[in-house]
Amino acid sequence: MANGSTIFLDEITELPMELQAKFLRVLQEGQFERLGGSSTIKVDVRVIAATNQDLGEAVRRDASGRTFSTV
Repeated sequence: MANGSTIFLDEITELPMELQAKFLRVLQEGQFERLGGSSTIKVDVRVIAATNQDLGEAVRRDASGRTFSTV
């Protein structure tokens, strides 16, 4: 387990949006439950994430492909 460590996620934007949302929840709450498990596991991790995509464009675009303007 990566508890107390740093994990590197390459091409984070390639993860499906559903998985990104679950991962964000773990980062925000610092805990998760294993699939099929009943106990909550607490974690304290640092994350380094990378992508080669234009993040500004990714922020302006949602999952349905609609484009939003930024100020």
